[in-house]
Amino acid sequence: MSNGNPPWYEVDENGEIMILEVPARLKSHPEVIRRGFEPLIPIKIGVVYITPPSNGIEYYIKILDTDTEEARIFQQLSRRVDPRNHTIPGELTSPEVGHPLLITPALASLGSMVGLTKTLPRTLSIFLQLMEGIEFMHSLQIAHMDVCAGNLLGTDIHLSRLYPNVEPDRVYFIDFGSSLQLPLGPGFQYAITLPPSQYGRARGITRFDPYSWDVYCAALTMQQTLESCFENDSPLIARLYVDWVKGKERGCTTVCRCRPTARRARQLLSGILWGVRAWERVKNAIYSLKDCASIQHMEASSWS
Repeated sequence: MSNGNPPWYEVDENGEIMILEVPARLKSHPEVIRRGFEPLIPIKIGVVYITPPSNGIEYYIKILDTDTEEARIFQQLSRRVDPRNHTIPGELTSPEVGHPLLITPALASLGSMVGLTKTLPRTLSIFLQLMEGIEFMHSLQIAHMDVCAGNLLGTDIHLSRLYPNVEPDRVYFIDFGSSLQLPLGPGFQYAITLPPSQYGRARGITRFDPYSWDVYCAALTMQQTLESCFENDSPLIARLYVDWVKGKERGCTTVCRCRPTARRARQLLSGILWGVRAWERVKNAIYSLKDCASIQHMEASSWS
Protein backbone atom coordinates (compact mmCIF):
# COMPACT_ATOMS: atom_id res chain seq x y z
CA MET A 1 0.00 0.00 0.00
CA SER A 2 1.40 3.41 -0.94
CA ASN A 3 0.07 6.89 -0.24
CA GLY A 4 -2.76 5.36 1.78
CA ASN A 5 -4.05 3.44 -1.23
CA PRO A 6 -6.40 0.48 -0.87
CA PRO A 7 -6.97 -2.15 0.25
CA TRP A 8 -8.09 -0.72 3.60
CA TYR A 9 -8.63 -3.27 6.36
CA GLU A 10 -9.61 -3.48 10.00
CA VAL A 11 -7.64 -5.92 12.17
CA ASP A 12 -8.56 -7.56 15.45
CA GLU A 13 -6.47 -7.76 18.63
CA ASN A 14 -4.55 -10.68 17.17
CA GLY A 15 -3.63 -8.78 14.05
CA GLU A 16 -6.02 -10.80 11.87
CA ILE A 17 -7.80 -9.02 9.03
CA MET A 18 -11.55 -8.63 9.65
CA ILE A 19 -12.66 -9.00 6.05
CA LEU A 20 -16.32 -8.11 6.60
CA GLU A 21 -15.64 -5.11 8.81
CA VAL A 22 -15.93 -1.68 7.22
CA PRO A 23 -12.61 0.14 7.79
CA ALA A 24 -12.84 3.01 10.27
CA ARG A 25 -10.94 5.20 7.84
CA LEU A 26 -13.79 4.87 5.34
CA LYS A 27 -16.54 5.40 7.91
CA SER A 28 -14.83 8.57 9.12
CA HIS A 29 -14.10 9.92 5.62
CA PRO A 30 -15.42 13.53 5.43
CA GLU A 31 -17.39 12.88 2.22
CA VAL A 32 -18.96 9.71 3.60
CA ILE A 33 -20.05 11.59 6.72
CA ARG A 34 -21.31 14.60 4.71
CA ARG A 35 -23.56 12.39 2.59
CA GLY A 36 -24.84 10.47 5.57
CA PHE A 37 -23.61 7.18 4.09
CA GLU A 38 -23.12 4.12 6.26
CA PRO A 39 -20.94 1.68 4.28
CA LEU A 40 -22.40 -1.72 4.95
CA ILE A 41 -20.61 -4.70 3.41
CA PRO A 42 -17.66 -5.15 1.07
CA ILE A 43 -18.30 -5.89 -2.58
CA LYS A 44 -14.56 -6.09 -3.17
CA ILE A 45 -12.84 -6.51 0.18
CA GLY A 46 -10.83 -3.46 1.18
CA VAL A 47 -11.77 -1.54 -1.98
CA VAL A 48 -15.51 -1.35 -2.76
CA TYR A 49 -18.38 -1.10 -0.27
CA ILE A 50 -22.14 -0.77 -0.70
CA THR A 51 -24.42 1.47 1.31
CA PRO A 52 -27.61 0.10 2.92
CA PRO A 53 -30.76 0.71 0.84
CA SER A 54 -32.63 3.95 1.51
CA ASN A 55 -35.94 4.18 -0.35
CA GLY A 56 -34.58 1.57 -2.74
CA ILE A 57 -31.41 3.56 -3.44
CA GLU A 58 -27.97 2.06 -2.88
CA TYR A 59 -24.51 3.33 -3.79
CA TYR A 60 -21.12 1.77 -4.35
CA ILE A 61 -18.21 3.53 -2.65
CA LYS A 62 -14.88 2.72 -4.22
CA ILE A 63 -11.58 3.65 -2.58
CA LEU A 64 -9.42 4.73 -5.51
CA ASP A 65 -5.83 3.71 -6.03
CA THR A 66 -4.02 6.94 -6.83
CA ASP A 67 -1.21 4.99 -8.50
CA THR A 68 -3.60 4.08 -11.36
CA GLU A 69 -5.15 6.24 -14.09
CA GLU A 70 -8.71 5.52 -12.89
CA ALA A 71 -9.64 8.97 -11.57
CA ARG A 72 -8.31 10.84 -14.60
CA ILE A 73 -9.83 8.40 -17.10
CA PHE A 74 -13.20 8.41 -15.33
CA GLN A 75 -13.23 12.22 -15.42
CA GLN A 76 -12.32 12.27 -19.10
CA LEU A 77 -15.04 9.78 -20.03
CA SER A 78 -17.69 11.33 -17.80
CA ARG A 79 -17.50 14.79 -19.29
CA ARG A 80 -17.89 13.58 -22.88
CA VAL A 81 -21.38 13.82 -24.39
CA ASP A 82 -21.73 10.98 -26.90
CA PRO A 83 -24.51 8.42 -27.44
CA ARG A 84 -21.84 5.71 -27.37
CA ASN A 85 -20.66 6.77 -23.92
CA HIS A 86 -21.68 4.04 -21.47
CA THR A 87 -19.60 5.23 -18.52
CA ILE A 88 -21.58 4.89 -15.31
CA PRO A 89 -22.67 8.24 -13.83
CA GLY A 90 -20.79 8.93 -10.64
CA GLU A 91 -18.97 11.44 -8.51
CA LEU A 92 -15.29 11.67 -7.70
CA THR A 93 -14.62 13.19 -4.31
CA SER A 94 -11.95 15.85 -4.07
CA PRO A 95 -8.55 14.71 -2.79
CA GLU A 96 -8.48 17.97 -0.81
CA VAL A 97 -11.03 16.57 1.66
CA GLY A 98 -9.59 13.11 2.04
CA HIS A 99 -8.50 10.13 0.01
CA PRO A 100 -10.37 10.17 -3.35
CA LEU A 101 -13.48 8.04 -3.55
CA LEU A 102 -15.71 7.17 -6.51
CA ILE A 103 -19.42 7.05 -5.65
CA THR A 104 -21.72 5.38 -8.19
CA PRO A 105 -25.27 3.97 -8.19
CA ALA A 106 -25.68 0.27 -7.44
CA LEU A 107 -27.49 -0.90 -10.57
CA ALA A 108 -28.54 -4.31 -11.90
CA SER A 109 -26.23 -6.99 -13.30
CA LEU A 110 -25.77 -7.58 -17.02
CA GLY A 111 -27.21 -11.09 -16.75
CA SER A 112 -30.39 -9.84 -15.11
CA MET A 113 -30.93 -7.42 -17.98
CA VAL A 114 -30.73 -10.19 -20.58
CA GLY A 115 -32.67 -12.62 -18.43
CA LEU A 116 -35.70 -10.33 -18.13
CA THR A 117 -37.12 -11.45 -21.48
CA LYS A 118 -34.46 -13.62 -23.16
CA THR A 119 -35.49 -12.44 -26.61
CA LEU A 120 -33.04 -12.19 -29.49
CA PRO A 121 -33.65 -8.46 -30.18
CA ARG A 122 -33.16 -7.54 -26.52
CA THR A 123 -30.01 -9.66 -26.21
CA LEU A 124 -28.48 -8.16 -29.34
CA SER A 125 -29.46 -4.66 -28.19
CA ILE A 126 -27.56 -5.18 -24.93
CA PHE A 127 -24.55 -6.59 -26.78
CA LEU A 128 -24.66 -3.58 -29.10
CA GLN A 129 -24.41 -1.24 -26.11
CA LEU A 130 -21.39 -3.22 -24.90
CA MET A 131 -19.62 -2.75 -28.23
CA GLU A 132 -20.66 0.91 -28.41
CA GLY A 133 -19.07 1.60 -25.05
CA ILE A 134 -15.81 -0.06 -26.05
CA GLU A 135 -15.78 1.75 -29.41
CA PHE A 136 -16.26 5.07 -27.58
CA MET A 137 -13.36 4.44 -25.20
CA HIS A 138 -11.14 3.34 -28.06
CA SER A 139 -11.98 6.52 -30.00
CA LEU A 140 -10.33 8.40 -27.12
CA GLN A 141 -7.34 6.01 -27.13
CA ILE A 142 -8.50 4.47 -23.86
CA ALA A 143 -8.52 0.71 -23.28
CA HIS A 144 -10.64 -0.59 -20.41
CA MET A 145 -8.42 -3.69 -19.99
CA ASP A 146 -10.87 -5.55 -17.72
CA VAL A 147 -14.10 -5.95 -19.68
CA CYS A 148 -16.24 -8.64 -18.04
CA ALA A 149 -19.81 -9.19 -16.85
CA GLY A 150 -18.84 -8.11 -13.34
CA ASN A 151 -17.74 -4.71 -14.64
CA LEU A 152 -21.01 -4.04 -16.47
CA LEU A 153 -24.22 -2.84 -14.86
CA GLY A 154 -27.62 -2.06 -16.29
CA THR A 155 -30.89 -0.30 -15.62
CA ASP A 156 -34.61 -0.67 -16.08
CA ILE A 157 -37.43 1.86 -15.83
CA HIS A 158 -37.60 1.50 -12.06
CA LEU A 159 -33.88 2.10 -11.46
CA SER A 160 -33.78 5.04 -13.86
CA ARG A 161 -36.43 6.77 -11.74
CA LEU A 162 -34.39 6.32 -8.57
CA TYR A 163 -31.04 7.69 -9.71
CA PRO A 164 -30.29 11.00 -11.43
CA ASN A 165 -28.57 10.87 -14.84
CA VAL A 166 -29.33 7.15 -15.23
CA GLU A 167 -31.15 6.16 -18.42
CA PRO A 168 -33.58 3.22 -18.62
CA ASP A 169 -32.56 -0.03 -20.30
CA ARG A 170 -28.93 1.00 -20.63
CA VAL A 171 -25.62 -0.78 -20.04
CA TYR A 172 -22.91 0.99 -18.04
CA PHE A 173 -19.19 0.28 -17.62
CA ILE A 174 -17.62 0.38 -14.17
CA ASP A 175 -14.15 -0.19 -12.67
CA PHE A 176 -11.49 1.67 -14.62
CA GLY A 177 -8.72 0.63 -12.24
CA SER A 178 -6.84 -1.22 -14.97
CA SER A 179 -7.71 1.20 -17.78
CA LEU A 180 -4.96 2.82 -19.80
CA GLN A 181 -4.60 5.98 -21.84
CA LEU A 182 -2.61 4.84 -24.85
CA PRO A 183 -0.27 6.79 -27.17
CA LEU A 184 -1.76 5.32 -30.37
CA GLY A 185 -5.24 4.44 -31.53
CA PRO A 186 -6.73 1.15 -32.80
CA GLY A 187 -4.89 -0.25 -35.79
CA PHE A 188 -1.63 1.42 -34.74
CA GLN A 189 -1.05 0.44 -31.11
CA TYR A 190 1.43 -2.39 -30.57
CA ALA A 191 1.08 -5.11 -27.96
CA ILE A 192 1.64 -4.34 -24.28
CA THR A 193 2.09 -6.49 -21.20
CA LEU A 194 -1.38 -7.36 -19.93
CA PRO A 195 -2.36 -6.31 -16.39
CA PRO A 196 -4.35 -8.71 -14.17
CA SER A 197 -7.94 -9.17 -15.34
CA GLN A 198 -11.01 -11.33 -14.81
CA TYR A 199 -10.32 -13.49 -17.85
CA GLY A 200 -7.32 -15.70 -18.38
CA ARG A 201 -4.84 -15.09 -21.14
CA ALA A 202 -5.59 -16.51 -24.56
CA ARG A 203 -3.19 -19.44 -25.05
CA GLY A 204 -1.13 -18.15 -22.16
CA ILE A 205 -0.15 -15.00 -24.05
CA THR A 206 1.15 -12.22 -21.79
CA ARG A 207 1.49 -9.46 -24.40
CA PHE A 208 -1.55 -8.31 -26.34
CA ASP A 209 -2.81 -5.42 -28.46
CA PRO A 210 -4.82 -3.63 -25.70
CA TYR A 211 -7.67 -2.67 -28.01
CA SER A 212 -7.94 -6.21 -29.32
CA TRP A 213 -7.85 -7.46 -25.72
CA ASP A 214 -10.94 -5.39 -24.92
CA VAL A 215 -12.75 -6.86 -27.93
CA TYR A 216 -11.65 -10.40 -27.03
CA CYS A 217 -12.91 -9.95 -23.46
CA ALA A 218 -16.17 -8.51 -24.79
CA ALA A 219 -16.63 -11.70 -26.83
CA LEU A 220 -16.01 -13.83 -23.73
CA THR A 221 -18.50 -11.71 -21.80
CA MET A 222 -21.17 -12.12 -24.48
CA GLN A 223 -20.45 -15.84 -24.67
CA GLN A 224 -20.74 -16.19 -20.89
CA THR A 225 -23.99 -14.22 -20.88
CA LEU A 226 -25.52 -16.41 -23.58
CA GLU A 227 -24.55 -19.57 -21.74
CA SER A 228 -25.89 -18.41 -18.37
CA CYS A 229 -29.14 -16.94 -19.67
CA PHE A 230 -30.03 -19.34 -22.50
CA GLU A 231 -28.08 -22.44 -21.41
CA ASN A 232 -28.10 -24.75 -24.47
CA ASP A 233 -30.75 -22.82 -26.38
CA SER A 234 -28.99 -19.56 -27.26
CA PRO A 235 -29.89 -18.03 -30.66
CA LEU A 236 -27.67 -19.24 -33.50
CA ILE A 237 -27.09 -15.78 -34.96
CA ALA A 238 -25.90 -14.51 -31.57
CA ARG A 239 -23.48 -17.44 -31.21
CA LEU A 240 -22.09 -16.91 -34.71
CA TYR A 241 -21.57 -13.22 -34.05
CA VAL A 242 -19.78 -13.89 -30.75
CA ASP A 243 -17.50 -16.46 -32.42
CA TRP A 244 -16.62 -13.91 -35.11
CA VAL A 245 -15.80 -11.23 -32.54
CA LYS A 246 -13.75 -13.69 -30.50
CA GLY A 247 -11.64 -14.50 -33.54
CA LYS A 248 -8.80 -16.98 -33.83
CA GLU A 249 -5.88 -15.86 -31.71
CA ARG A 250 -2.51 -16.13 -33.44
CA GLY A 251 -0.39 -14.42 -30.80
CA CYS A 252 0.22 -11.13 -32.62
CA THR A 253 3.02 -9.12 -31.01
CA THR A 254 2.31 -5.94 -32.98
CA VAL A 255 -1.11 -4.68 -34.16
CA CYS A 256 -3.58 -7.54 -33.77
CA ARG A 257 -5.51 -8.74 -36.83
CA CYS A 258 -7.07 -11.79 -35.20
CA ARG A 259 -10.48 -10.20 -34.61
CA PRO A 260 -12.46 -7.12 -35.67
CA THR A 261 -12.03 -3.71 -34.13
CA ALA A 262 -14.73 -2.53 -31.74
CA ARG A 263 -15.98 -0.15 -34.42
CA ARG A 264 -16.33 -2.88 -37.03
CA ALA A 265 -17.96 -5.23 -34.51
CA ARG A 266 -20.45 -2.52 -33.57
CA GLN A 267 -21.24 -1.74 -37.20
CA LEU A 268 -21.99 -5.36 -38.08
CA LEU A 269 -24.10 -5.86 -34.97
CA SER A 270 -26.10 -2.72 -35.78
CA GLY A 271 -26.94 -4.26 -39.17
CA ILE A 272 -27.82 -7.63 -37.64
CA LEU A 273 -30.08 -6.01 -35.06
CA TRP A 274 -31.82 -3.96 -37.74
CA GLY A 275 -32.49 -7.12 -39.75
CA VAL A 276 -33.73 -9.04 -36.71
CA ARG A 277 -36.12 -6.25 -35.75
CA ALA A 278 -37.38 -5.98 -39.33
CA TRP A 279 -38.05 -9.73 -39.40
CA GLU A 280 -39.86 -9.50 -36.06
CA ARG A 281 -42.13 -6.81 -37.50
CA VAL A 282 -42.84 -8.95 -40.56
CA LYS A 283 -43.67 -11.96 -38.38
CA ASN A 284 -45.99 -9.90 -36.20
CA ALA A 285 -47.76 -8.56 -39.30
CA ILE A 286 -48.20 -12.09 -40.64
CA TYR A 287 -49.60 -13.31 -37.31
CA SER A 288 -51.99 -10.34 -37.24
CA LEU A 289 -53.22 -11.13 -40.75
CA LYS A 290 -53.72 -14.77 -39.79
CA ASP A 291 -55.68 -13.76 -36.70
CA CYS A 292 -57.90 -11.46 -38.79
CA ALA A 293 -58.46 -14.20 -41.36
CA SER A 294 -59.33 -16.66 -38.61
CA ILE A 295 -61.84 -14.26 -37.04
CA GLN A 296 -63.45 -13.56 -40.41
CA HIS A 297 -63.72 -17.29 -41.09
CA MET A 298 -65.38 -17.87 -37.72
CA GLU A 299 -67.85 -15.03 -38.33
CA ALA A 300 -68.69 -16.38 -41.77
CA SER A 301 -69.22 -19.85 -40.32
CA SER A 302 -71.57 -18.48 -37.64
CA TRP A 303 -73.78 -16.86 -40.31
CA SER A 304 -73.98 -19.95 -42.51
